[in-house]
Amino acid sequence: MKPLLSGLITRPLASSELSPKAGQAEPLPVDLWCHATEPSHVSAFLQLRRSLSGERPDITCLITTDGSLTKPDGLHSSISWASVSRNGSAISAFFALYAPRLCLWAGGWINPPLAQEADKRQIPLFLLDAHAEGFQTNLWRGQGLSQRRALKLFSSFLARDSEAETVLRKMGVDAQDIFIAGRMQQGVPSLPCNEADLAELSSALNSRPTWLAACARAQELDIILSAHLKASRAAHRLLLILVPDDEAEGDAFKAALEHHQLRYAIWPETEGLSDETAQVLLAEDPYELGLWLRLSPVSFMAASLVSGHGGHNPFAPANLGSAILYGPNVGKYLESYSRFAAAGGARIVRDINTLTAAVIHLSAPDRAAQMAMAAWEIATEGADVTDRITSLVHDALDHLEKS
Repeated sequence: MKPLLSGLITRPLASSELSPKAGQAEPLPVDLWCHATEPSHVSAFLQLRRSLSGERPDITCLITTDGSLTKPDGLHSSISWASVSRNGSAISAFFALYAPRLCLWAGGWINPPLAQEADKRQIPLFLLDAHAEGFQTNLWRGQGLSQRRALKLFSSFLARDSEAETVLRKMGVDAQDIFIAGRMQQGVPSLPCNEADLAELSSALNSRPTWLAACARAQELDIILSAHLKASRAAHRLLLILVPDDEAEGDAFKAALEHHQLRYAIWPETEGLSDETAQVLLAEDPYELGLWLRLSPVSFMAASLVSGHGGHNPFAPANLGSAILYGPNVGKYLESYSRFAAAGGARIVRDINTLTAAVIHLSAPDRAAQMAMAAWEIATEGADVTDRITSLVHDALDHLEKS
């Protein structure tokens, strides 16, 4: 997997995923059952598992959906994935396959029969990221009543905002059981880097204006390199750090640089950086991305100008104080990019001219810093929520282990 987390696959969930494994006589014990109702919940739950694994390295997780969400590629071996409906036989099949100890249900759209069966099995139920849309007030009376009854089975409620709190109270939840925690959101841990390399490169760059094209595809190089040439006419010391998405495309990158007649160094060589003869630093190892993000006030998140790749997670540059540029093909992370863009932390580019204009505009340090701060605020918005949920889960599991 690439360091920005793997992408999402698009295959539909198979009904056989809730069939018992060959030779499985008893349900599989699972420490944490997480039910996602939005795409962002899946990534948020994956981050939560990473947070929990610091103290519980052997924690096992199950992520369920109603079948409408796609399964991430490359899930850790301790994480299972399943879809479950309201159908009684599907619920029976689910509990024949899994024996969860604790359930975190995100968003809303409660499945009353599933919640009732979980309660019968004495599985604690917590509602996270509750929002008004997940509890439609115009439900027909019978369905609304079943939702109200199901909510009484939950012991804790973390609401996204005051509107969600109001809806939950109207549905009979005691106000003292509701905490307005903010949005539960996805993210990635800050990518690491070699501190000695960071110090060496910071010295070599000598405050040169720098921008990063991260995880680029060979098909995007004409746009990226042409934009760099044009932007360099306005910012004469400008350096591009170029990182391939696929290490196997290294020869194609060198050929493209030579075709555009750009002078370049290949990391770990630094010749030409200090005297500014090198216009591009080619960094062929994508697993050093944490280093390049720290050095670049502006990051263009590539694999997004051409279709078929889906872009990369914008939380990686946002966590490390870099303003974000991105192309129109970011289907895997569209919701996240939209939030960053709405807050002024990201800007979409579509071609040579728009990429050139954005790089020139953000070559002014104050503009890049303002945009990076807006991105950082979005990236850290859910940190308190994750910390609260982490504490909640640790406390609940500790209590279950003692009982």
